[in-house]
Amino acid sequence: MVDQCPANFVRVASDGSRFEVNGSPFYFSGANCYYMMTRAADPNLRHEVTEVLDAMRSADLTVLRTWAFCDGPEWNALQPEAGIFEERVFAALDWVVAEAGARGIRLSLPLINYWPAYGGIPQYVRWSCQRRGVEDSGNPEDFYGDHCCQDIFQNFLVTITSRVNTITNTAYRDDPTIMAWELINEPRCNGDFSASKLQAWIEQTAEFLKSIDPHHLVTVGSEGFFGSSTPEFLPDNPFDSLTIGCDFLRNHAPPHIDFASIHLWPDSWLPNGDNEEAALRFARRWINAHVDCCTSQLAKPLVLAEFGKKPAGAPRAAFYQKVYNTVLGNALCGRGMAGVVLWMVAAQTYPDYDQFTCRLPGTDDPSSAPDDSAAVAAVLSFAQRINALNNNGPEPPTAAQ
Repeated sequence: MVDQCPANFVRVASDGSRFEVNGSPFYFSGANCYYMMTRAADPNLRHEVTEVLDAMRSADLTVLRTWAFCDGPEWNALQPEAGIFEERVFAALDWVVAEAGARGIRLSLPLINYWPAYGGIPQYVRWSCQRRGVEDSGNPEDFYGDHCCQDIFQNFLVTITSRVNTITNTAYRDDPTIMAWELINEPRCNGDFSASKLQAWIEQTAEFLKSIDPHHLVTVGSEGFFGSSTPEFLPDNPFDSLTIGCDFLRNHAPPHIDFASIHLWPDSWLPNGDNEEAALRFARRWINAHVDCCTSQLAKPLVLAEFGKKPAGAPRAAFYQKVYNTVLGNALCGRGMAGVVLWMVAAQTYPDYDQFTCRLPGTDDPSSAPDDSAAVAAVLSFAQRINALNNNGPEPPTAAQ
């Protein structure tokens, strides 16, 4: 937990049940938009950043989750080569942080990707192989135990936390606009039945990050798959995940991990993901199982950091409503459910590549988009209800909702 935290930083309450800012409750509804840094680096596309920030502010969404990395030969890469950073792109991230702060929006910033999008750990493995003069192994799981990969990554952690924002003149490690660092987006370690390889990396990386930035919250960035440490929750997994090296309880137990996070993707995870009733049942069970684990064993807040449903229209609206009601029911009872972050919002001109984009007012085009008004209404209503807890507070803990 974070102690003696400077003013205005988000921290964890002493009982682990929620977040606080200056001693007051901080519950939130937020949104993902991964492209903010890379689009901000292009003056012709920066409007796609301000459009999202303005729409979030109008919708009372107070946390934005966005990538703080882009590695290798990617468009507008932050780290195009190992240990070499593009100042133009870093200045764009400075601008995103400053603009979010000016609107009262806090940032949750993943620092690397398990997947190859935006470089990810496959790019770090390639860099390591290049440095050592060996052929690329093609195995992203090598990242976790590769000393060269870790040297490059820890150098990035030092660089980004010590970065002084060129607009605000505040070091990132001293900026309360940043709510939290996520170690890695959706980590897995395929083939590790012991779940020890990823676990060791989480522990050493979180400890290192806290040593250079003690005041910001740190979480893993996991999808939330239960492992062998909680056999009672294994039936709640969407599939047999013991082969992918994850263990929700163990992953979030280290003292330098401040809160737990999960994702929710029935379309991708369930064998019948297009069955709307099955998706609704799974969503409620998945959230409640993690709330139970956090409440009874971790004593740390829980954030639903990604969730989405396709297609737009009535199925999406029903899914959003189920998710938001389940989150709110637990939050109202003080059971550790602290926030939820929708996947995803985007500017009107940004393509809906994955069919999960929800167009908020100010980013929508009713003439060309499917009718998503009911889903948007659910987003707006939930934001008002969850934000009200910051004034009224939850009820004492009771049974699961």
